[in-house]
Amino acid sequence: MRDFTLHIPTKFIFGIDTVNRIGKEIRKIANTVLIVCSSGSVKETGLLQRIEDNLQKSNVKVYVYDKVQPNPTTSIIDNGAKFIKDLNIDAIIGLGGGSAIDTAKGIGIVAKNEKSIWDFVHINKTTKKSLPIIAIPTISGAGSEGNPYGVVTNDQTKEKVSFICYDARPKISIIDPKLTLTVPTDYLIDGAIDIIIHSLEAYFSSKDIAPLNDRISLSIAKTVIEILPKIVENKNDLELRKTLSWSAVLALNDINDSGREGAYPMHALEHPLSGHYNISHGRGLAMIFPRYLEYFSELKTEKIINFGKFVFDNSIKTTDDVNIHLQKWLKQFNRDLSFKDFNIPEMEIKNFVDEIIKINGNRFDRISGPREMNREDISNIYNNCIN
Repeated sequence: MRDFTLHIPTKFIFGIDTVNRIGKEIRKIANTVLIVCSSGSVKETGLLQRIEDNLQKSNVKVYVYDKVQPNPTTSIIDNGAKFIKDLNIDAIIGLGGGSAIDTAKGIGIVAKNEKSIWDFVHINKTTKKSLPIIAIPTISGAGSEGNPYGVVTNDQTKEKVSFICYDARPKISIIDPKLTLTVPTDYLIDGAIDIIIHSLEAYFSSKDIAPLNDRISLSIAKTVIEILPKIVENKNDLELRKTLSWSAVLALNDINDSGREGAYPMHALEHPLSGHYNISHGRGLAMIFPRYLEYFSELKTEKIINFGKFVFDNSIKTTDDVNIHLQKWLKQFNRDLSFKDFNIPEMEIKNFVDEIIKINGNRFDRISGPREMNREDISNIYNNCIN
């Protein structure tokens, strides 16, 4: 286990109907706010109006930017920053799923630094400046409500790249599991898969000896794998939704991986899929995950079997057994997917590999993973996704 510094300044306000505290909490830090959201469910359910009313009762002036879309793009973020240029915004509220919160973070960064959000993705440069961000998640998944990370897709090139700004880590996150009741079942499932992969990326890729971290990773994954079928069956069970909401935060708020450094290659392999084909991030990960385990079955035999024993069945003896259980679990949600399900042609693989190496590769054209992965490794995992 390596040395580390952990600083999580986010104030988490967790519980049923805690969204009603929004005005009281925001008034402490801002007089004028921008709410970043989509034009869909948060409006249709009346949630946006409810939050606006609450803020206005606390004498907080409110503007709304409702242009959020899945897989946020540079133009959506940059135009959001232009929208608030002369509004004297003190803070930005991301209301919705990970895309809304990532968009809010991006707008906060661009508003403070000008230029384009693309100038601040990790392959270009980073920044330490952002307007204060407040997160109100309505989906359990990305965990953006608890970390300084975001992802953006370039409108022209379709490259999907992460950015990081510690000043954009939410100052306040109001996590009201009741809000997730409005989320369609497909979004619920895809978000849960994202939580599972967040918890397990470093578990499989790290070379550090960190048994406590490993157990945290496995516990988060096991919890989500166990409760997701129950939530799908009983969508109004708020106790289960509380657990899922908090699992999303713990999987990617730095606690899970402190003292254990590991890469996130499954996310690297997924980003070209959702960037170019605009598929759900969770569905892309559902394709990659079993093929990734299969490809590294010899190198990570012990870790994979331990995962399978802890999460699925203690009688598991081989990595093949693990993948059988994993595919069975995915199948019950119609997430046993392949390229054919999204009309992704085989000829795209070379382009995907080139993009991954460009964005994540070192000077030897390799990316980090359970071991350094070259073009052939990446291609082979993609090839296994064709059918």
